[in-house]
Amino acid sequence: MQQITDFLEQILKDKYLCDNCLGRQFASLLTGYTNKQRGQAIRMYLAFLAEADQIKIKQSNFYGMQFRLKKMKAEKEKCYLCDDIFTKIDEKAKKIAKKIQSYEFNTFLLGTNPPNEIMKRETEFWEEYGIEWAESINTEINREMGKIISKLMGKELDRKSPDITILYDFNKKRIDFIVRSVFVYGKYQKLSRKMPQCRWKSAVYKHSVQSVIEKPLLAQTRGEKTSFHGEGREDVDVRCLGWRPFVIEVLNPKKRRVDLDVLKAKINKSKYVKVKNLRIASKIDVKAVKAAKPDKTYLAIVTFENKIENVKILKSLKDCVINQQTPMRVIQRRADLLRKRRVKDIKYKLISKNKLELKIHAQSGLYIKELIHGDNGRTRPSVQELLNNKVKNIELDVIKIHE
Repeated sequence: MQQITDFLEQILKDKYLCDNCLGRQFASLLTGYTNKQRGQAIRMYLAFLAEADQIKIKQSNFYGMQFRLKKMKAEKEKCYLCDDIFTKIDEKAKKIAKKIQSYEFNTFLLGTNPPNEIMKRETEFWEEYGIEWAESINTEINREMGKIISKLMGKELDRKSPDITILYDFNKKRIDFIVRSVFVYGKYQKLSRKMPQCRWKSAVYKHSVQSVIEKPLLAQTRGEKTSFHGEGREDVDVRCLGWRPFVIEVLNPKKRRVDLDVLKAKINKSKYVKVKNLRIASKIDVKAVKAAKPDKTYLAIVTFENKIENVKILKSLKDCVINQQTPMRVIQRRADLLRKRRVKDIKYKLISKNKLELKIHAQSGLYIKELIHGDNGRTRPSVQELLNNKVKNIELDVIKIHE
């Protein structure tokens, strides 16, 4: 007890601290009380000691208190530590609540950058007197402003995964928001041979899977833009008739509620893209989609330069391990490596004397076009090599993704 009293006498001998700053020096003692309540209790205790002549501290610490035995004229001062910042946080919280009204959210987190001079003063104070039971003024400002915003807006504080994080800088008097993305999982079909999966920076293609899906989604969420995460991708000229899993992420959404039925109906009006199994997702789903390495089944219509002969030799590709050097068409953006991937099954059907239908079940990561045309010997064995017949054209579809 004497240790606490001595500490109080030291810090208040020639300084005035408000209730918040006084109580904050003992924040780790007792629970269920605010620092302001701790400060009020401590100040009352000190007033008893002062009236009994058992302690001498700066009189301004007793401003507004009534003494029975002593005549004491205590004048009002600004708090040495916080410069009375806790009298201003209600006003700041109201400004934040007003600015954030345009966003739809259920949970939030508040972070602040208090005035530099206050943070410096607190550091110097702790260096002089110690921090055995104290907490930072930054922590208290965040908590107390957060409580005000929560009450004003009827929203909950969430430190783990808030819908929106509010950042208030006292120095710049600036409010910033970090809005948690909205994620939608689904599966898509790409029905065009003239569109990529994701939007290209250059306007080469008018449509992409991403642009078709994002248009009605951005209309609902009023988001800034989207990021598209697919479970692999097909080439621009390859259709995906199987259902490829994806997660589309809406960045900086102002609305968080998504009507998935309306979204699906609007996307499926497109002649280029169809979707199914839509649901609200999270970053965990993005990781799962990116990490998945499913087998795929492809259907290829291949036109050769000459008449096809000895087609039965293609049976040798079943369960065959294919050696693939990184294809020339992607080598500029991928490392030049030798990959070994397996053809798990292959079926074939002659369509004409120089046209062949191939149905290929392949391990994830096998480049199918190169499996067919050989990529100038960089993929071996290949269909072209086995048939000894140059490939002129390939029409390729992904018809199943084996999850």
